[in-house]
Amino acid sequence: MTTTSEFVLPATVRPARYAIRLEPDLERFTFDGEETVAIDVSQPVSEIVLNAIELEVHSAALKGNGVSLTARDIRLYAGRETATLDFGESVAPGRYDLALTFTGTLNDKLHGFYRSQYAGPDGEIRYMAATQFEATDARRSFPCWDEPECKATFQVTLSIPTGLKAISNTPVEHESQPRPGVTELRFAETPVMSTYLLAFVVGDLTAIHGQYQGPGGPTQVSVWTTPGKEEQGRFALDTSVSLLTFFNDYFGIPYPLEKLDHIALPDFAAGAMENWGAITYREIALLVDEANSSAGTRQRVAEVVAHEMAHMWFGDLVTMQWWDDLWLNESFASWMGTKAVDWLFPEWEMWTQFVNMDTTRALSLDGLKNSHPIEQEVENPAEVSQLFDAISYSKGASIIRMLEQFLGADTFRSGLRQYIAANQYGNARTQDLWSAMESASGQPVTSIMDSWTKQMGYPVLQVEASGTAGARRLTVSQERFVYDRLLEDRGPEPEVWQVPIRVSQGGDEPATIVMDSREASLTLEAPAKTGDGQWFKINPQQTGFFRVNYQPEDWDRLIPAIKSQELSAADRLGIQNDAYSLSKSGHLPITRFLSLAQAYVNETDASVWGDLSSNLRDLEILLTGGPAFQLFQAFACSVFKPAAERVGWEPKSGEGHLDALLRSIVLSQAGSYGDRDILNQAKRLFEQHLQDRNAVRPDLRGVVFSLAAQAGDRAVYNQLWELEKETELQEEKMRLLMALARFEDQGLLAETLERSLTSDVRLQDTISVVSSVAANPHGRRLAWDFLKSNWPEFDRRYGAGGFGLMRLVAMCGSFTTQESLDDVESFFTKKPAPAADRTVRQSVEKIRLSIKWLERNQDELADWLGR
Repeated sequence: MTTTSEFVLPATVRPARYAIRLEPDLERFTFDGEETVAIDVSQPVSEIVLNAIELEVHSAALKGNGVSLTARDIRLYAGRETATLDFGESVAPGRYDLALTFTGTLNDKLHGFYRSQYAGPDGEIRYMAATQFEATDARRSFPCWDEPECKATFQVTLSIPTGLKAISNTPVEHESQPRPGVTELRFAETPVMSTYLLAFVVGDLTAIHGQYQGPGGPTQVSVWTTPGKEEQGRFALDTSVSLLTFFNDYFGIPYPLEKLDHIALPDFAAGAMENWGAITYREIALLVDEANSSAGTRQRVAEVVAHEMAHMWFGDLVTMQWWDDLWLNESFASWMGTKAVDWLFPEWEMWTQFVNMDTTRALSLDGLKNSHPIEQEVENPAEVSQLFDAISYSKGASIIRMLEQFLGADTFRSGLRQYIAANQYGNARTQDLWSAMESASGQPVTSIMDSWTKQMGYPVLQVEASGTAGARRLTVSQERFVYDRLLEDRGPEPEVWQVPIRVSQGGDEPATIVMDSREASLTLEAPAKTGDGQWFKINPQQTGFFRVNYQPEDWDRLIPAIKSQELSAADRLGIQNDAYSLSKSGHLPITRFLSLAQAYVNETDASVWGDLSSNLRDLEILLTGGPAFQLFQAFACSVFKPAAERVGWEPKSGEGHLDALLRSIVLSQAGSYGDRDILNQAKRLFEQHLQDRNAVRPDLRGVVFSLAAQAGDRAVYNQLWELEKETELQEEKMRLLMALARFEDQGLLAETLERSLTSDVRLQDTISVVSSVAANPHGRRLAWDFLKSNWPEFDRRYGAGGFGLMRLVAMCGSFTTQESLDDVESFFTKKPAPAADRTVRQSVEKIRLSIKWLERNQDELADWLGR
């Protein structure tokens, strides 16, 4: 880290060991703290600067090397989130003990050391205290060197009300009762680690336990919940124990801690957090109710558990040196989590789902001019928070998958093991990873991957074929893919990527080249099946992070292979995704995508349907209120109706996990586009559910609730709220809250928005409710006006954390008129949102693109749909 930003701490003092004692008060929502930090002073200093925000630091004393000093002045700088301890005289280099006392607030903002409110078994209000320190919020809990490179050991002591439990990264090594009603727990000292990975939770908690036996000795694995929910942790517990086998083997270094806790919290800002040995989760991301959870929830729990466990090595054992390499943590956990779940549940076809959930999501965001490189320089906390997006998670994971495919799985793992072994308990940069991969493979990994991590965006490959299928020559050119190609005609962008290109034809083994300039060519061998109509496809299995544009006749040749499913599911998914995005950017007419969409009427894969439905939904948002809207809805319904009729409402013998996902997708989409039979059946099933809570299977409850709301009135609205209040299962609550955002009656939607800021909706769920109303064509403007009128409260709740505000701000990107564009720009000029600045710019860009796209395409589209 070379920046001289005022937000970066001086390198003259570094921590080696923290001994922290905290006593939270769950009635006054405060905490008292004291700590002694063993520090190393490398140059003479009279002042020590460290991080602290929203704390009162009462005293600071320094001892060591014959020196005993008390700080004569303690200055807190809220803007820089630092405390300066002025000792009045110079301190020589050496090891010292720095002792501080401080107090803080258990806030209600879901970051730092915060409070969570929930209902106990008898309905009374209870509280717990928990932490969320990533990225820069440990400083809200105790004064510290809150930067990832400042690794140290931590010995935590918590004084808590007797009868409650406390969890931290390591096991309890000593328990005492210093006074009546108070229990003091001292936890074992942690390994060397970064502040953002420290965690502690205090509350009325209970657990179920499992034991992993394997290399490195036994590991106790536990799932912690509030009382009465512990058995809902069984699936996560079993999954975690199984995955330790996979991770220990894959990384070649056994999990290094004695225990691994998974903790379900009633309130949590993100999905989960990889605190070393004490992973925290939203309940919906960890708990599975065997009688009431859907297949989708089981998969999400497995994915999140695997993602966070991958961090135990990639992020915790080896940590990025600075936040500009955040992607090293998140991308690898996303990719590795998919690999682990695929190992445990191969029938889930996770790599096809990965293309849908990660690759296409990242391609969409990275096609904007206001994207950012994977390696993005950051200095202040607001900039750090904005990195937690689809670039750092999904684009990074996708290029890692591309690199693994290029190097080979065994070679890739060898390089990864070298990297972890060389950097364990330390910090690393992206370059360190590429060097290890080069050592293992002998390939120029750095030069290839720098083109993907250091520059923004990705290429679209323009492919021209000549000759016949027996002697076909492909000429490929690359240019940066950007949606704003629509806004003005521009020449080729200056960027060039080193692109591993693979080509398949007729199901044969792919041919491979590395394209390191603007143009390349290759000759395809004669396929097993010959003929001028033979298809070929660039990027088989969608392992590459780029788009492909064919000549019209080569697009046409792919259609029979889609209909016959001769192409793999991942390829079928990628073809329509490329076609849609190319039509959004002006490379293709929109009618090319719509014609292609009709080829999917016989589709059987849930991931393909999921991605196609997202693209059609995006098109629907563009067309809402315009002359082509009703025609488009009828078209979209015709695409989904045959599949919905095939799968029906009842599972068939021999169906599995993916069939359940498929049924939910196609019934939901056909119903949302107005299929009367499906809407009527949803209404009947909803009425049955009101009489018998077991009448509708969990896999279909979300569909039934949402479609009943879509066609529902005030009576249905009230019934949904009653069901929401009745259930204790967070998964069921979210199904119902999402349904409450689906009504067409704007008065009911406005009421849902108002209730989202009350105790009717948990703090963590407000953003999802407001965003879901915004995704409803009938609620888009309502949600935006609601956000504007309640901006001070949204900013207070979510502004400092960044994650939530980014999601809220993103809603305005779906507008399609100049009037809305002016409104959005005017609002954020008056009300800046530093933690979501890039999201604001992305949203403005999206609105501009939508306006231009409609100008160019709306009439042609209406003609084509009405033909």
